[in-house]
Amino acid sequence: MLKCREIPDLASDYISRDGSKRTNLQVALHLLACSNCRTYVRGMRIATRLASTSLQNDVPGDLYEKLGLNAPDRDGPAEEPTR
Repeated sequence: MLKCREIPDLASDYISRDGSKRTNLQVALHLLACSNCRTYVRGMRIATRLASTSLQNDVPGDLYEKLGLNAPDRDGPAEEPTR
């Protein structure tokens, strides 16, 4: 059985189902028995969902300026301005 200290390293793959079936099963069994780790994984799921949702929305142009970034091209990431 997995130890609590192992869950943070495995939680992301568990949430995205990228881990092996065996590892995901081990994590699921641990979560059945451990409320602290269930809370941790639940928080990671919420944070992942919020981050994903926020990336789908348009970012106001002035926000890039306030952050000291150049607005991204249609297909590229935001970048620091060249000096």
